[in-house]
Amino acid sequence: MMIFGFLFVLVIVALLALAFAFILGVVRPDSSWKGRVGTAAIGAGFIPTIPAFIALSSNGDPFADGLLPLVAVFVLAVFMAAVIGFPVAYSYTRRSDAKRNPQIKPDVFE
Repeated sequence: MMIFGFLFVLVIVALLALAFAFILGVVRPDSSWKGRVGTAAIGAGFIPTIPAFIALSSNGDPFADGLLPLVAVFVLAVFMAAVIGFPVAYSYTRRSDAKRNPQIKPDVFE
């Protein structure tokens, strides 16, 4: 049963990265594709870990026993952003930019 929970989180992160990449492509089409990919990947990695951040930081003193779990959740968020969010956002952004700005062959105007 735990594997289904893990797969569910992977799918959620991938869908969030896709949604963020789509929204950033619509709202800010003139920004660089690298910035849109990075923003979508980081957002997709950190959104699912927000409940863990809130639960761990609301225990009182975060420097007593709660700092190590907070760092672990932060590393998990960065890992999910890099391994899952980045490839999804990169592939969508590059494909949508290729459709939006097709390459013009130099011999077209000759």
